[in-house]
Amino acid sequence: MISYRPSFQNHLPRRVITGRGQSLLVGEVCSEQGWRKVFVVSDQGVANAGLLNPLLDNLRQHNLLSGYSTAVPAEPPLDSVDALAQEIARAGAETIVALGGGSVMDAAKVASLSVRHSKPARDFVGIGKAGGRGLPTILIPTTAGTGSEATFVGIFTDPVTTNKVGVVDPCILADIAIVDPALTDHLPPLITAASGMDAIVHTIEAYIAKVTTPIARGLAIEAARNLGNAFEKVVRDPADPRARDGMAIGSHLAGMAFANSSCCAVHALALPLGGRFHIAHGVITGCFAGEMMRHNQPACVDDFNDLIDAFGWKNTQSSQFGDRLDQLADLSGLRSHLHKTSVPAQTFESLAKDAVAIRRLMDPNPREVTEADAIRIFKSVLGG
Repeated sequence: MISYRPSFQNHLPRRVITGRGQSLLVGEVCSEQGWRKVFVVSDQGVANAGLLNPLLDNLRQHNLLSGYSTAVPAEPPLDSVDALAQEIARAGAETIVALGGGSVMDAAKVASLSVRHSKPARDFVGIGKAGGRGLPTILIPTTAGTGSEATFVGIFTDPVTTNKVGVVDPCILADIAIVDPALTDHLPPLITAASGMDAIVHTIEAYIAKVTTPIARGLAIEAARNLGNAFEKVVRDPADPRARDGMAIGSHLAGMAFANSSCCAVHALALPLGGRFHIAHGVITGCFAGEMMRHNQPACVDDFNDLIDAFGWKNTQSSQFGDRLDQLADLSGLRSHLHKTSVPAQTFESLAKDAVAIRRLMDPNPREVTEADAIRIFKSVLGG
């Protein structure tokens, strides 16, 4: 029998629109809501891929566009969010539409707070620091992995410490999320693999976390059913539209799942490593998941069996769960990509110390992770 916390809350986006081509309804949606003066947040990669102009044209046709920015960097520093907020304020925007991956959506979520409350992004770092909702937001993912359009978490780089920091507050949940799988059709293979593995890790950690809820577990199982059927297909054939559809909805469900449960130790290890060595987040989580799940396995036998069934991993035992994740990291090329970055062994101790200190992620992990455990895992995955 599953035992849950005696009380819990669940938070979900106010409205979710899904389907191919639905992102081009953004002007109609804003008009329906009475939202005017829309500012679009994106990045140069999305613009170069040809995804931005159709959305801008749609908003222009509805006389709603007040401005746009493609200046959001990957793994955005806190000060870049402040610069974005200033640009949004100068444009007199009343609503923000974010079109991009996790970095773009996270930046937009916190910029909406900065504009509304006239505070720098750093003031919102931590849990429950928003003090109220920001400007209305519509979040439109162009990758299938972060789930940021469904979460009340934003992850940023602290330029002072180079560590990753989080803004965690239900006030930054999207007013509207639009999940349009067509936007992911031409993603490069590495981004497809890294974001997809990150979604798989979100699914697993949401299900096994000590703070999970019945809604989170249900969402995680449905995410697993979509991702397990789609991930290997999309890695082998990026042009498969049904696999792209499965990844898009699976990623969104996984985002809702971990937002109402928690991520765990895989993400705790990823934050300092990604912050210091600028390795893509999904590359790290995808490569570290197997070793961490071998560590967690004694506390997760039944949960792993549930997930194995949902992912459709036939002939896989609970004791082989971590090995199966390693196979996916190898198949998708994430492990070979990770090893292109040299991480000196003498940094493992400080990385482990920083990771274990992230209690919001370590405390929900189903099995304790000590600094010695973390050092061992860094050595196992990175070598040295």
